[in-house]
Amino acid sequence: MPEYFDNRKGRNTFVEKMKEKKNFKNITLQIKEECLSFGYGTIKMNNPLWNDVDSIKIDYDVISLFKDGVKILTFDDIHSINRQIQIYEIIFEYQDQLRYYQLDWSNYFKALAVEDENGKFIWRILTSDEARHIWYNGQGGELCELYDDGSEGVIEDEERLNRCINEGCDIGISVN
Repeated sequence: MPEYFDNRKGRNTFVEKMKEKKNFKNITLQIKEECLSFGYGTIKMNNPLWNDVDSIKIDYDVISLFKDGVKILTFDDIHSINRQIQIYEIIFEYQDQLRYYQLDWSNYFKALAVEDENGKFIWRILTSDEARHIWYNGQGGELCELYDDGSEGVIEDEERLNRCINEGCDIGISVN
């Protein structure tokens, strides 16, 4: 290395200022997780966002942006951290329009009692909306398809869940 490089004052300063590369995919995931933590539903905004986005819909783990009722973009398609932060701030501001899904145990619900060799067993029959939200939010327990003979089959994949819902099969979770 030439001698004059060793004597330059700024050389070490430049090396010290270099920072480790940030992993923006992780930052994006963190922003998305924070957005999803407010619940699900549709946010109608008073003032349209860029590109005239007038509503944001959170459905399970998909955040979609709408203009005049037509989906124009999803959160995962946005590669600008600043835009993602804008979406987060809007969701934070309008979070009262969202709700976090929980089964309401205080009101009446349809139930099924089944008796087998182990005794009595009670299932809470779920609506299709309840079943989907428990499936995607991963809270509430194992979903089962309930058969007319009193037996059940564990729903292990999304395809079976959708088939049960479309065919009007009873879907339940264990109460006891």
